[in-house]
Amino acid sequence: MATHELSLSIPSGEIHNADVIVTVHSDGVKLGELRVSRGTIDWKPRKHPSWISLEWEAFDRQMRETERWVR
Repeated sequence: MATHELSLSIPSGEIHNADVIVTVHSDGVKLGELRVSRGTIDWKPRKHPSWISLEWEAFDRQMRETERWVR
């Protein structure tokens, strides 16, 4: 099983208008960055030119759909 490492970039003070960014590594190789904001959740894979974005409601639907297959 892969070893995962996470690093967080959390703005100081209140985060009303700033994003929290989680950088994800697997066995020392960067997988990508997860950006959490009020409006969307975004994923930017390593070496990918742009972010993949989902509004929170779409993310919720996607996770619920995925849950049926993971159990």
